[in-house]
Formats: sequence, structure tokens, C-alpha cells
Amino acid sequence: MNKKNIKLSLLVISMLLVHQSYALEALSEQNMREVSGQDGLTVQLQTDKIVADQMNWKDNTVFADGSTGNLNLSLNKMSITPLGNQAVGGTVKLDVGGAGNSNTAGIRLEAALNPSQIHFADIKVCSDNAGKANCSDSSSQSLGALTLQDRDGTKFLLQTSNGLFNAKDLAYLEFGLQNANIFYSLKNSSAVNQLVLKDFNFNFKGSGYMYLDPVKGFVLSTNAQNTTGSNNQILLERVADLDNAGKTKPGFNIDLRYKPNAGSDPKAYSAQNSDTTLKPIIRLGASGVLKDAEISVNADKPTLGGAQIGSTTASGDMTGSTGLHLAMKTSFTPDIKDSNGQVTSQGTRLELGGTGTNAYAIEFGNLTPLQIRQGITSGTANLALNQNLASINFGDLYINTIKSQSMEFQISSSIAALLGQQAGIYRHNLYESGVTSNPNILSLAIRGMEFQAIARSARFIADNSNDANHQISNQSGTWGLGLPIYNLNANLGVYGTTYGTNKDKQGIGFGLAMSTQGRNSDGSKTTSIMLIDGAKNSTSGEEVNYYAGLRNIDLFLDTNGTIGFEQNGIAIDLTKLIIALNAELALGQLPGSRYNTAACATSSSISCFVPSNSFTQNSDVLFAIAMRLDGTASLMLIPGSASDLNLTGNVKLNASGNNENKNYIHIVDPGSNAAMGLDQISGNLNVDANLKLTQDTFKIANTLQINPNQDPSGVLKANLNFYPTATSSGQQLGQMVITGGNIRSSIGITPR
Repeated sequence: MNKKNIKLSLLVISMLLVHQSYALEALSEQNMREVSGQDGLTVQLQTDKIVADQMNWKDNTVFADGSTGNLNLSLNKMSITPLGNQAVGGTVKLDVGGAGNSNTAGIRLEAALNPSQIHFADIKVCSDNAGKANCSDSSSQSLGALTLQDRDGTKFLLQTSNGLFNAKDLAYLEFGLQNANIFYSLKNSSAVNQLVLKDFNFNFKGSGYMYLDPVKGFVLSTNAQNTTGSNNQILLERVADLDNAGKTKPGFNIDLRYKPNAGSDPKAYSAQNSDTTLKPIIRLGASGVLKDAEISVNADKPTLGGAQIGSTTASGDMTGSTGLHLAMKTSFTPDIKDSNGQVTSQGTRLELGGTGTNAYAIEFGNLTPLQIRQGITSGTANLALNQNLASINFGDLYINTIKSQSMEFQISSSIAALLGQQAGIYRHNLYESGVTSNPNILSLAIRGMEFQAIARSARFIADNSNDANHQISNQSGTWGLGLPIYNLNANLGVYGTTYGTNKDKQGIGFGLAMSTQGRNSDGSKTTSIMLIDGAKNSTSGEEVNYYAGLRNIDLFLDTNGTIGFEQNGIAIDLTKLIIALNAELALGQLPGSRYNTAACATSSSISCFVPSNSFTQNSDVLFAIAMRLDGTASLMLIPGSASDLNLTGNVKLNASGNNENKNYIHIVDPGSNAAMGLDQISGNLNVDANLKLTQDTFKIANTLQINPNQDPSGVLKANLNFYPTATSSGQQLGQMVITGGNIRSSIGITPR
């Protein structure tokens, strides 16, 4: 193939990057003939450095006084520098042509970027003054610095068969961001502490469609427009581990670590694998084949209510006339087994656990929906196994800039009952009245997120960097884990702030409201935490699918405060903390499973199968739990070594008034709805929790210190009440008072 090589100077690259001005060089007719006569075009980009003083995303908003204007998400002092011995830049190849004798024209666009470092020295949500970002006022505090080290170079390939945007003709896409280190830095006095994403991977390839939709906007999908269930797939391909020869990491890999005292320059640290001061927090990953994948981007907006500052609230929605709306979803593929139960084709794999030298994690496989069979209903039985795929749907993600102390959030009747309120609009604060700067805020609203996947097989795995004494031999366990989430909704607002005696520590102020729904109407989707026993019945050959855990969890969280990076860990100061929960402690078999009895081993009777809607019934429920906690907290997340994580701090539970019940825990009988309750709980508690994952066990150790200051106001108190019926006002049996002391507990879970 003949190719034309063009080398772009720093001047040309700068013109491409700065969106405020554009320059196009006129091409003569002779130039056009020369280009069109080539088989393809190759562009080589090369420079020693790229800098930009400020890059802004302007977003329209409605302020509390009813006026409209812009706020700016400002990325200040951007620089792109070489990483290694190659210059900043890379190679871009473009080819245009048709397939065979067709009269269509597709494109092939391929890019390979050299390893480089991208640094943003200061991120702010800035005010606007005459169309320019004003980042110097008190409302525009720093959100910190961000650095991306692309150690392996980014790869990109797009090949279409008919035009660029086509909803009917197949395209092919590859993207490879591999072994990248991402650093989020906050100053703590003179030092810089960092939250690190080490060896971040987003490496995939697959076939699908790229098109513009009048409703969804820009769409990338494995399915053609307005269709579902195609055979097109996306492969999250595992990536070679640069720090451990011969090992690989998941195609999507998030390895979260903490680096204290990184020095005064946030872009200088390189996160070497041998650095023992780089503390591990948690790692999660995904690899394998995905189906029904889709990403869409448009400018739709959520409803967050009128902006509110003090006693003034605007009538129009604070999101204004612009914003960013993303939607992402995909389905996981299960394992395919032969008649002997041996895996012949491995499906999607998820990983979750510790990270770093001598750490362990858990790999989850054979991902399926909750229901084993869908057709086991009263009076009829369809014994076919459920062919639907496990899936994740991130829902609708809305990103806006706003200036408001509070947001509106919709709560269901079940959440409202826990809070003692009416269902509907709930107004939650992003910060309390003590924050006087009225900060500009970056908001994220999530609507309808779902993760409907049960891992019916799981195993412990060793970190790639483990020595010979911390490896894991072959495992024969038949256990699994279910952590499905249904209808998660959330409002999150973040802003820059400072804290400490001298206000010389950077922090992230935040406000969060979040809820989950326990289940849908037919019990096919749920929010639950379940251990799974996937052993086979020796006669029927079917997995028994026993489960045990908390199911149908209605959860609500309303909190705000500040996050800071301290020398020994991540400080979380919560000026408001409200948690409400309703759940069922249950033990049984997953919906649609065959009962594990001798009489049902080969029977096709409907009575030999668990009803498909069993999560709407109480037959498996031991008891239900309802609780609400209202208080404040000052916590410290302390990364340890390997798979070891500590959470310490203080929690104050607010006292309730005569007609209030701010803090309670109720144990409810599912049949009669009779309950025992601890009500109007108050007190001061120190907490110390340790989570550790070993090569075969998950351990939790807790110490609860009651009234640590030995103050009468910190005594742990609660009323002990009995509720004969769900509507009864309760009978007080007495009052519990604990003046001080320690409560210790430890639990270890060893699957088999």
C-alpha cells in the first residue's frame, strides 16, 4: 500500500488542541490530486511537550435568585510530556474504501500513541465573568490535581463498511489503554498525598454499530438500531502485566491504592510496584466476552429542583439548558459446560479483593440472573432453564455544574416509611450552614442503575506479585456469591474546600443521597447480599443453588461532609449521616431451582421446583430487619498491607425528641409483622473495624467502645419496645443503658 507521511509540528498540534481558534490550510487542486491518488494517509505526530493554560467545559445553570448563567469545569495548567525515550505523539493512519464490489465507502482509522504523561495541576468549578472563567473567587476552590501516566501507549482502531455513522452496517472497534497509572492529588499542608489507580486497563475489541439517534444521541452498540439480541460481542481482553513477567491482568482493571507523602510535586511520583509505602485499598476487574453492550451520549437533563441558597429557592430547575447525559449497559456471558459439568467455554469473569504483594482476591464466574427458571408459577410449570443473561446497566448518568445548597431526590413509599415521612420529593443538603462560601458544585445524578448478576461459582486467587509462600493451589469448592443491585438512584455533589487549623489542607466537600429498591414486582430482580452453594445433586445432576443472606434490601443514605488525604489514611468527616434499611434475613434455594430431595430428583411436577417468584414470598425468611440511624461521624480509612483494611473513628447518634425516633433497630416476624425494637437510641461510640482476605477466608474483626469520653451525654441508651402488630404503637418493656465498655466481635467466612 502506498502511504503519504506527514509530520506535524508543535504549532499544528497546539492549534488542534485549543478549541477557541481554528486554522485550516487551503489545499490547491494539485494538492488534492496528490492526496486522492494515494491508497492511504499516514500522519506522524511528534513534539517534545504540549501545554495549555486552561481548558473549560461551560455548563448553563439556574441560580437561586432565578437568573441563568454559566459555570466552568476548569482544567488548569495542562501539560503533556514524554514518558520514556519517545516523543509526545504517535502515528495515525487513515484509509477509505469499499468492501469487494460494493458501491459503499467505509473508513479505517488507526492510531498508536506513544507513552506519555498528562497532568492537570488544578481542577476547579469556576464562576463565569463576561464569558471567561473566574477561578479566583471564594466559590471556586480547588478540587486537586490529576495525572495520567500512559505507560504502554494507547491503541485505537475503527473500521466501518459504509460511512462513519451507520445504524445498519457493521463496524469494528478496538481500544487499548493499558497499564496506565492515574493519580488524584490533594495537598496536606506542604505535602502531597495521592489516591492512585495503578495499572488501569480499559482494553476491548468487538463488532457493532456506531450511529446518531434522535433520542439517544451518539450511540455505540453491539445491536443495530431498535434491535436486541444480536450475536455481536465485545471482548475485554486480558493485558500483560508490565511489573510481573508472564502474568496478565483483567481487560478492565481498577487497582486502588494510597500514597502518602508523595513529595511536593504531584506529577513526579511513578508508583513503582516495589514501593512498600504505596498502600493497597481494593482491586476490581472484569474480563471475557460481553453481549448487548451499548453506550450513548446526549444532552438530556435530570430533575434536581430549584437552586437554593439560604432562604432563597429558584422556581426553575438548577440544571439549566445544557448538561451531559450518558447511558451504559452490557450483559455478561455464562460458562458453557458439557454433559459432565466441565466448562468448555469460559464466560465473563469478575474479580474483587485485595491488591499488592501477597494479597488475595476472589474471582467470580458463571454469572447468571437470579431466577434459575422463569416459568415456575402457580398452577403451571415451564421447566426450561432461564436463558436470559446476567447484566449491568449503569442507568442514566447526568453530569452538571450547579450552585445550590440542596437537591431534590425522589423516595419510594418503603423508604419514606423508614424515615417517617411521606413518599415523593426529599430535599437533601450538599453542605450544612457552616459552609459559608456557597461553593460551585459538580453534580452527578444516577437514575435506575442495576447490577443483576449471581456468581454461581467463585474461587480465591493470588495477586500476580505474590511470592512462592503466598500462592493458592487448585480449589474444588462449589460456592458462589450474589451481590445484585436493583434500581439504584443517587444524587452526588462535590466541591473544593479547605480544612485544618490553618485551613492549609485541601479537601473534597460532598453531599450524597442514595437509595436502592429491594425487588421488582415479580421478584426477578433484587438488591441482596447472598452466599451461594452451587454443589450438584448426585441424582438429578442439577446444582442445588442454596442461598443465605440479606435479600430484598431497601436502602437509603443521606450524608454530607468532607474527605481529606492525611498521612495515615483517608479522613472522612460526616457532618450529617442518615442511614435507613429494610431487609430480610433468608435461607433457601434460588427461584426456579429443583428442590434438593430424593423424591424430586427426576420429577417434573411443579411441586418439585421453587416458585420463580419466591423472592416475593416469606417462605424462606427467618426474620426482617428495619433500622434507621441519624448522627454524625468522623472516620479514618487506613490501608494496611496486602488484603488488610481498617476503618476507625467516632460516631455520635443524635438523641430523639419526645415524638421522634431518629435511631432504631426492629426485628420483625414476617408472618405476623410483630416486632421487637430498640428505639430512640442515642450515644457516643468509637469504632474500629478490620477487614482481611486470606487465601481461603474472609475475616471481619470489630471493636466498639461505648462512651469513650466517659461523659453522661455519651451513654448508650435505647428503649426496648414490643409491637404486637404492624400498626400498634408499641409496649415499652424498659430502657437499656450502657455507661461504657467495649464490645468485640470477630467473624470468619471460609467457603468450601
